Amino acid sequence: MPDIGIAASTESSGMATSLFVAGPARFAERPDRILEDVFEFFDANPDVPYVVLNSDDGMDVRDMFRRPGSPPLVKEGYYVPEMPDSSALFVLARRERVDPIRPFAYEDIDDYRTPMEVLNRDGVARRLFLGHLELQKSVPRPNDPDLAESRIVTAAEWLEYAAKFSKRPDIRGTGQISFLDREFNARHRPPLDWKPTPWFPIPWSKLQLQQFDQMATLGFIHRPVFVKTTDEHGKPLARRDAREKALMDGLQEALRTLPETERAKGPARVIAATNNQTAQLVALEGMLHQFAAQGGPEIDSGKLDKFINIDRRLGNTGAATLFMEMAIGVMGSYRAGGPSLAVNLRDPHEASFIFISPPSDEKRKTQDKARGDVFRSIRSMAIDPANYAVPATQ
Repeated sequence: MPDIGIAASTESSGMATSLFVAGPARFAERPDRILEDVFEFFDANPDVPYVVLNSDDGMDVRDMFRRPGSPPLVKEGYYVPEMPDSSALFVLARRERVDPIRPFAYEDIDDYRTPMEVLNRDGVARRLFLGHLELQKSVPRPNDPDLAESRIVTAAEWLEYAAKFSKRPDIRGTGQISFLDREFNARHRPPLDWKPTPWFPIPWSKLQLQQFDQMATLGFIHRPVFVKTTDEHGKPLARRDAREKALMDGLQEALRTLPETERAKGPARVIAATNNQTAQLVALEGMLHQFAAQGGPEIDSGKLDKFINIDRRLGNTGAATLFMEMAIGVMGSYRAGGPSLAVNLRDPHEASFIFISPPSDEKRKTQDKARGDVFRSIRSMAIDPANYAVPATQ
């Protein structure tokens, strides 16, 4: 069954009209290479403007998806679980890919106070949404009475449907249409000279384009680097110097993913996880000391603004580890500047490196001035903290 993880909760989170299709997924203790899948997906689909990447792990998630008949992982009562609930979601956008559709943005029926029969009949995005719902019900699914009547649509299934939708006469305004339809609904259609692409059967409306442009730019994710830390027999490197050399090679390769002007500076901070493996942490510290001796920045593991040990700060974040590191890196780079380096050493057979860079100072100032702190919560707290303030005394 296709799965989109925590993105499936969008309907209950106020995004009921947003359409999602399932892309590649990796279910493993270390699914870090899904980042390679994302970059390859962008390369193979040059008109895709963004991908939603999410990760989720914890005892509750593992209990939900455990094998039938296996013992439960969650028990009743008050206790500290072996793993905290860990989740991170990223909207990875290629903003320049939206530029070709800007001249074709049109006025759709975006006011949902419009009578439903009018919206269903004349709204272009609404008809695409209804088609998506029907597609969810029509695609094959396991014959299991416990499952819902519909399932998430895969990318391949959606592209096949979208190609057909892009040719509908009532959407394009082609073929035989009535005088009233031509006079009153023409402005609610994409321009006639619009040429559909696989992921854009129709261009975005002006409102959709505006909403996309309003999303804050929080940072830039660079291509990941994965380095084997095994010998010729496939066993973890036993010698510390060999392990440090492998990590140094990984760091140097990761640095080459940065703009040339940033490479010499190195990371402003490191966010790392080793699953509490002392040998891995010692090798990482040794590599960072070598890097500093060669002219790189000095990363003091005793300073929280320079080195964040996920194992000690968050606990066992499992499969979500690298993505939790990336999220912290995004926030650290945005607030304090400089590139952040996320390193996952939980697997003694392979190390993961990925750099996160902040937007320009000008971009950050513009965004902060327009919307305030981009990381602030926009939800009202269920409990007012003022209720727990120390009473004033005279």
